[in-house]
Amino acid sequence: MGWMSDQTLSNNVDQKDILWICEEGTSDDRCTTAASEFGLVKQACRWADIDSLVSLDNCKILICNLVKDHFTEEFSKLQKLQQLSPASVTIVLSHGLDIDAINLLINEMHVFAILQPNENLRVFIQKALEAYTDKKQYISALGKIKKQNRQLEELNENLESLVHVRTKKEFEANQKALESLKSMQSLLKFIKIVSRSDTLEDLMIAVRDDFKKFHGLRPPILLFTESQNRLRVYYFQGKQLTSRNNNHDEVGKLFEKDNAPTIRGELSNLFGRPFGPIEVSNLSFQSEELQSVGAKIICEHSFDSKNLDDFFQFSFERWSIINMALENILLQKSSKDIARQWARTFNEMKDPIIIIDHHYRMTLSNGNFHRQQDQFCYQAFAQRDSPCLDCPIQKTFEKGGAQYSDIHCLGKVFRVHSYPIRLDGGEQVSHAINQYVDISQSVDLQSRVIQGEKMAAIGLLAGNIAHELNNPLTGIYSLAGLLLEDIEQGTNTYKDLQEIRDAAHRCQIIIRDLLDFSSVGADSKVLEVNANEVIRKTLPLLKMSMRTHNCDIHLSEDEILIRVNPQLLQQVIFNLVNNACQAMHEGGSLSVSCARKEDICQIRISDTGPGIPEDLRELIFDPFFTTKDEGKGTGLGLSMSRSVIERFDGRLKLVEKQNPGAEFLIEFPVVKK
Repeated sequence: MGWMSDQTLSNNVDQKDILWICEEGTSDDRCTTAASEFGLVKQACRWADIDSLVSLDNCKILICNLVKDHFTEEFSKLQKLQQLSPASVTIVLSHGLDIDAINLLINEMHVFAILQPNENLRVFIQKALEAYTDKKQYISALGKIKKQNRQLEELNENLESLVHVRTKKEFEANQKALESLKSMQSLLKFIKIVSRSDTLEDLMIAVRDDFKKFHGLRPPILLFTESQNRLRVYYFQGKQLTSRNNNHDEVGKLFEKDNAPTIRGELSNLFGRPFGPIEVSNLSFQSEELQSVGAKIICEHSFDSKNLDDFFQFSFERWSIINMALENILLQKSSKDIARQWARTFNEMKDPIIIIDHHYRMTLSNGNFHRQQDQFCYQAFAQRDSPCLDCPIQKTFEKGGAQYSDIHCLGKVFRVHSYPIRLDGGEQVSHAINQYVDISQSVDLQSRVIQGEKMAAIGLLAGNIAHELNNPLTGIYSLAGLLLEDIEQGTNTYKDLQEIRDAAHRCQIIIRDLLDFSSVGADSKVLEVNANEVIRKTLPLLKMSMRTHNCDIHLSEDEILIRVNPQLLQQVIFNLVNNACQAMHEGGSLSVSCARKEDICQIRISDTGPGIPEDLRELIFDPFFTTKDEGKGTGLGLSMSRSVIERFDGRLKLVEKQNPGAEFLIEFPVVKK
């Protein structure tokens, strides 16, 4: 069995371009002979000689004889040959190789051709040379590509190194920026918390929590002077902030010293314990109110030099913030103390005081002014649905100056002083302060003085008139008596003289009652009198007023004793009956009654006149209030009448009536026998 050949190769084939590998066991001569058959002289060797080969630089074609029985060993050596000459084209001459060996050669060794006996070797050699040329070019191109790839890799490595350096720098810069951002966020958070601190306790807790990140730092201590030689200390006991005052002789020196060891000694004396290293922050205030206040924050620590530097940098940004927050808190505290003092003074004033706006709506009032939220002043003070008569508020807003006037409210007289308030230094009056001064007693006293003077004048006039009238009446009474002695009884003349004497006597009684009515003076006394008798003595003085009305007089036959000044009670009854008669312009019915109900004496005086309107019922007992025309009033008034009755533990009130007219009820406690 052999392989076909043409005994000659083409001219472009060099004998050294082809290496012939003989099968195992072939002698050198036989190997050379086999190669020479194809013109491959001196380029033949056995598989055993492969291990000695170092280089196959000029080899283009490998012709390998592979025997089935030695395939494994020969296959391994073929791999080495291909490593020595990667560009060579391999042709395998099969000596009984099976299909697995052939597949292995094709798939793993990428042999160019596997020839069986009787196949034309020279044809495949010629084709192998052509394949070698292509493979050589491919390998050359691949080498260039690998070289370029190596260059690219080197360039990439350089770029990666450059990028790494730059990335590292950017990362470090980003880290610094991130740390700066975190520091800024932490500072902003601290500012936000501190700005919301309303008390020293809130501020100190915020400082303690913010400094808590530093291990070895004890909670801060705040010292500040509230007044001369008076030290206020804030410090933490556990989680609780505690404060105390110290009257310390060395307070001034303590705040003058910036020497930390000296301050440590002072703190040790102050707290009664040794102090470690401290850092002292001196705080100063710009406000005039706090110029005399000194403040320090003491931080006790156990830092090393690095931690101490970190703490310096961290705390440096915060001291100014803490300083402003502490100043704001102290100013607020000072303002609150001043406001509290003003509020206490405001509330302690006995006169009701309010602050109102243009619409009479109250914005502030003191403790003596009972008010509801968002109420109008006239609603809260006078229980009215409209502004009080003669209220000076509107004039204050219009003229911009202080005003005052007297108003009648709830049975009293108030002098209302109204003062303007101008906010922000403007000229426009925005609010007004009203002060309500109760002058009821002064008015009542003035009324009594006037009434006393009037009654004294009436008494003097009545006394003179009584004396002038009493003399001729006494003469008439006496002369009529003498004539009666001389005239026979039963005659008309006797009857006429008797009527003259009785009329004169009645006139004397009326004059005496008039003198009693006007004889109230400093020597007037409180007596036990029969209420019915006082009424009987008063009504004759009102015959002129009562003659045009139907009079219904109901007096008790029983004696009802009360303790009063009879003359003053007469004046009250006179005034009430006279008012009732004057109210009935076109006639009507007058009712006067006196009765005992249990231990109370009740005197009722009523009329069938038009009555008292609802809006005037609260005003009728105010001093000087009247609905009568000038010259028709008695001058006494219901205010004085009520005052007289209440002076003797009595009560005068207006009774609600369903029918037209008005009814007044006088009540006195009955004197028990």
